[in-house]
Amino acid sequence: MSTASSRGWRTRALQDPAIGILVLLAVASTVIAFIEPTFATRGNVTNIINAMMTISFLAVGMTVVLIAGGLDLSVGSVMGLSAGVAANFLADGIPMPLAFLCALAVGTGLGLINGLLITKLGVPDFIATLAMLSLAGGALLYWTRGVPILGYMSEPYYYIGGLRRVVGPITIPMLLVVVIAVTVAIVLNLSKFGVKLYAVGSSSTGALHAGVRVDRIKIAAYAISGFMAAVAGIHLAGRTTTVPPSIGSGYEISAIAAAVIGGASLLGGKGRVVGALIGALTLTLTRNIINLTGVESSWQAVVIGLVLILAVLANQTWSDLARFVRPRPG
Repeated sequence: MSTASSRGWRTRALQDPAIGILVLLAVASTVIAFIEPTFATRGNVTNIINAMMTISFLAVGMTVVLIAGGLDLSVGSVMGLSAGVAANFLADGIPMPLAFLCALAVGTGLGLINGLLITKLGVPDFIATLAMLSLAGGALLYWTRGVPILGYMSEPYYYIGGLRRVVGPITIPMLLVVVIAVTVAIVLNLSKFGVKLYAVGSSSTGALHAGVRVDRIKIAAYAISGFMAAVAGIHLAGRTTTVPPSIGSGYEISAIAAAVIGGASLLGGKGRVVGALIGALTLTLTRNIINLTGVESSWQAVVIGLVLILAVLANQTWSDLARFVRPRPG
């Protein structure tokens, strides 16, 4: 590798805001490993990776919406309703592929409705998705009558939920996250849709003047978010082996937090899949450390909030540092 290429690679790496988060995670993990020896064990590391899968699915979909300049507050409830559809249909004896297909259709359909409300009726993103949060959550509560859905688990579902390993520590959700992350990253970086998505998020007016069908791009972004919420719901139902009416509560905050920690902007036009995964890891790692160190439940929300602030500050600090990095001539 030439000297110029080496400098260019180092410069691009330093200018990547995700590096700041990774540095923070590395420092925190090293400190905790000395304080709590069980943190660095193979079993705990595997548990952390398995636990981050649900948030990873949601964060990838949320990142797509944020890039388009939107915001989806309904992903938790959509995930819960999709989980309920899959679990209930399986309990009724419907074949697993058809049950999962129905759950994916529900999630994607609700995402499409969000997009149509926002683009065709002019309802603000916040209001439209907040309403969907209430509608989807209320639908699951009414459907279940407040009683958790049980009796739907089968041996294949234990694998899909990540409770059984396929090879060594590898589970199906881990493989699925990799496949989805790579696919979405390729779409965002190498397709016309990805270019248009970033353009719409950066300036919808400018994109419209450039001939981009802004409404279609936004509708597609919300449909992707709904689809990813359904994938998360199918996974979570298998992981928890039960679907209570409150199964999706609070996950929308985790999804937004993971995407923002990973570098996505609430103003649109910015975000990456790898950042979403790093954000999901940050949140999951924080919860794991809290459980291992025995932090009182009343303080857990406070600690997670502080970590979120530190992560965002680390992201911004690294970005500010990158401004001073300039490749030196020849």
